[in-house]
Amino acid sequence: MFSDNVWTALQQVENPADMIKQHVPIDSTELTQSTTIHAKDGSTFATLYGPEQRTYIPFEEIPSSVINAFIAVEDQHFFEHTGIDGSAIVRSLIVNARSQSTDQGGSTITQQLARNLYLTHTKTYKRKLNEAFYSYRLEKKYSKEKIIELYSNAIYFGNGVYGIETASQYYFGKSVQKLTLAEIALLTGIPNNPNQYEPIKHMDAAIVRQQHVLKKMLENKYINKSDYEQARQEKIKLNIQKAQYRYPDYTSYVIHELKALVKSSEPFDKNYKDASTEAEKAELNKQVDQLVMNLIYEKGVKIETHFDQKMQNEALKGIKRIPTSVEGAFVILDHNNHQINAIVGGRDMEANEFNRAYQAYRQPGSTIKPLLAFAPFLNETKTPLSIPISAAPYCKPSYCPKNSGNAKYSNVSIRKAISQSINTAAVRMVDRVGVEKAFHYLSPFDFQRVLPKDRNISAVLGGFTHGVSPVELTNAYSTFSNNGQYKPSRAIKQVLSLDGNELYQWEDQSQPVWSKQTNDSMRTLLNSVMTSGTGRQANVLHTSFIGGKTGTTNDVKDLWFVGITDRYTAGIWVGKDQPAPIPHIQRSALHLKIWKQVMENITP
Repeated sequence: MFSDNVWTALQQVENPADMIKQHVPIDSTELTQSTTIHAKDGSTFATLYGPEQRTYIPFEEIPSSVINAFIAVEDQHFFEHTGIDGSAIVRSLIVNARSQSTDQGGSTITQQLARNLYLTHTKTYKRKLNEAFYSYRLEKKYSKEKIIELYSNAIYFGNGVYGIETASQYYFGKSVQKLTLAEIALLTGIPNNPNQYEPIKHMDAAIVRQQHVLKKMLENKYINKSDYEQARQEKIKLNIQKAQYRYPDYTSYVIHELKALVKSSEPFDKNYKDASTEAEKAELNKQVDQLVMNLIYEKGVKIETHFDQKMQNEALKGIKRIPTSVEGAFVILDHNNHQINAIVGGRDMEANEFNRAYQAYRQPGSTIKPLLAFAPFLNETKTPLSIPISAAPYCKPSYCPKNSGNAKYSNVSIRKAISQSINTAAVRMVDRVGVEKAFHYLSPFDFQRVLPKDRNISAVLGGFTHGVSPVELTNAYSTFSNNGQYKPSRAIKQVLSLDGNELYQWEDQSQPVWSKQTNDSMRTLLNSVMTSGTGRQANVLHTSFIGGKTGTTNDVKDLWFVGITDRYTAGIWVGKDQPAPIPHIQRSALHLKIWKQVMENITP
């Protein structure tokens, strides 16, 4: 009856007892699942997935019509057999042997599940029998309800979509519970041959298959004649909803922050503190990366964030005003609640691209002065704002900074020193306090690439080895709105498992940086920048407080502005990826005008 090739294939199958004992592990039936990222209003703005896009739903949420359709068309004896439909297997073996092929099916739902979980889809006799062994184990371990649940979530529906709920959302834009019988029949017909029956490219074939599913449901008395006729005549209208990834700027930062959040948790935090070599730290970083990738692309998690779509759109619209040869970044923080509401990392940033909001480290220019010169000077010397300070030329020992336009001053008010961004005044402040003491005030902030060798007086004018990122600098400025206390603003509110259990949440504590008296004085000074200084063109009027500081680096290669309103701290950076002068933007003050427009549009 069987050809030599068939017998050869059968003889390669291992002894059943040994096979079941040694090679049929079913301890894990976990399916990869998608991760969703949620805005502060609860809406989903990004879905992340690996090779398999899947949203898992439990048995209780799978409509009975879906289960009945699968059973009617795939495995009519599902609730009677023990994983293997013997008559179907024998029938398929005989047909295939006679035709010298492996085309005839015969797999039960349990066997198809086994194939999806543990085996390949290659059509061989050895695989078919291995399916049987796995099916036997699955039936011993799980209830029929659990098996149909796993099956409904495991199988492929074409277009990178796995599982009935994901398919329902993808093809019809709604949950499986809201599908009509006709739509259910269309979807449950796809897994038999996804390439042939997926309805986007092959609607005619999909409808033929749908009619077959409906007929089988009628024959097996899952539906009556009236239901059958109504579903058969219903016109199918697809509503394709691809996985969302609309805001890659914010999403990529969320993934970056998730790694930091995991790193700060036990036991990683302790391990990092105990690590004594760079190699040990590198290995820990690798472990964190692997854990985060596993969370996002395999286990699937729900990440709740502070994302605000309106703010994001306004910030993006603002950055798009920059000429195409120039790039920019924008960050908006709610400093009252320590939340990052919007992050723009470039004019047209796409997924997995360089995000300038947190990956670009640039010289901060004069925006560092309030943090490194003015606040430390006021806090250490207790100098009243009414007392003039020296802005005379400085040269010590061979460092001789110039002022804008080579202007020279003697004594000036502290207000003028900051509002006109006088370099010699700022340098003299740091010299008076001491470089080490001044840099001590930067230590609470999250400046990741400020190095020990940067501790020199030229840093007060923005001269760092690497520089700072827009997210870091904007975060540091939020201290001015919190009475001199620093607490980093975060994008992530909490990370939950898909069944709602909390996995990670930030445990940040406020740190004192300078006194409330110093902070009050700094707010007065930062306000003067907006009313009579270099930040006038960014002045937003309808807010109870406005303050900020501009920054320009040598040869006008970077333009900065970080500003504060009563509710928000926001920073903008403009420059070229390969640093080059952009004096035309400085002359037009475009970066200040963008900042003003964005803040006016987001302020109630």
